[in-house]
Formats: sequence, C-alpha cells, structure tokens
Amino acid sequence: MTAKNCRPSWILLSYPLHPEAPSYGGGSSFKDQEDKLISRGDSCNTRKWYLSNHMGTHIDFPRHFTNTGPALTDFDPGFFISNNIHVVDISPVEPGQIITHNLLEHHNIPDNVEFLFIRTGFSHYRSQDVYWQNNPGFEPDLSDYLREKTPHLRVMGFDSISLSSFSNRNLGRKAHKSFLDNEHFILPLEDMDLSIIDSKCQISSVVIAPLQVFNADGAPCTVFAMIS
Repeated sequence: MTAKNCRPSWILLSYPLHPEAPSYGGGSSFKDQEDKLISRGDSCNTRKWYLSNHMGTHIDFPRHFTNTGPALTDFDPGFFISNNIHVVDISPVEPGQIITHNLLEHHNIPDNVEFLFIRTGFSHYRSQDVYWQNNPGFEPDLSDYLREKTPHLRVMGFDSISLSSFSNRNLGRKAHKSFLDNEHFILPLEDMDLSIIDSKCQISSVVIAPLQVFNADGAPCTVFAMIS
C-alpha cells in the first residue's frame, strides 16, 4: 500500500509480527506454533505465540528502565491517541550513526506536537542483519532538547529497531534512562514502518494500540494513522 495520492484514509505504521522479524541484538524471534487444527480433527483452529515484549513495532514505558516508573496499565487509553503529530525526515541515516539534536534543529517542529515521528530511512535494511547489528542510536541529550522545544511531547517514534544502537549499548542505556526516567518522560516507539509516508501527506490522527498486559514495561503495538 502506498500513500501516493494522500486521499483521507487509515493506514498502518506498524509491522505485523512474523518469525522472520528482526530482534534487537539478534535475540529470540517471534514463534508461531500450531495448537489446534480442524484438519487434524479439532473443533477449531488456534495457535500459540512466543515473543519478547520488546520486538516488532513496540513501545517502551518508564518501567523498562526504572522500577518505580509507570507501566503500561498505569496509562489512560487517551494517552495513546493524538491529533497533534509531526513527521521529521532525516533520511538517509547511516549504520551506527548517533542521532543528535543538531539533525532536528532546522526542522520546523511545532511546539504543540504530542507524537513526533522521525523517519531515518533505515527500514530499508530491515531484512538484513545490519538492521539490528549496527542500527542508528539516539543521543541522551536529545530528550532534554525535545522537552524544552516540545513541552507536550508524549511519544517519539522512529523506523529503526531501538533507541539504543547495538554497536554503542552503553550510550543507548543512557539514552533510554534520559527519555524514560524523568518526570516528563517521552516514550520511544521503536521499529515503526514509516516507509509509506512522504512529504505530501499530512497525518491528522494517530492511535497507538499496545498489547494489553498488566504492568508491562513495554509492549508490541499496532499503530493506526489517518492521512489527509
């Protein structure tokens, strides 16, 4: 599906879970196993799924990097819906590159933005090992820059596998702490599919739908967007 004509319609900005989906650090992947099968004489078809809560398109909560921070079920459903969205295109970002606030300074980010999506173009590599082995990362100081510039920001989404570059995990841990362990936390929405968004399209609404698991520190998400 493409957004060539930008006619008002709902699109997905998330990937379906799949056994071939990449995982950070090459960790365990999504497993999809048969359970009941009509063809085997069972009364219905069911499957068993095994997955990390931090794989595929997923969102991190403060509980991910602090024992006292809010978890998924501490959030009101309205937190995950917004009509104030902005997309910044900084593509192409190189493997292992650390994304700093300098890359965002010349973009006109509205101060009322609630969901900020950063298009790095790195999803081009999603079927290759470099996507998780040498993904771009984000500098810890970026969170303070965004808090000052966009005081209403709740979620920062992007099209690479993690806020933390696997080739610079120490810096990545600091970045996670800086975004999540703060009174004004900014939730990373990782491994988004931003490939169908272009400069001619405006996103008027976004709904982030995390898999509801009690006290989860992160969760796979379906992300719906209305383009106009």
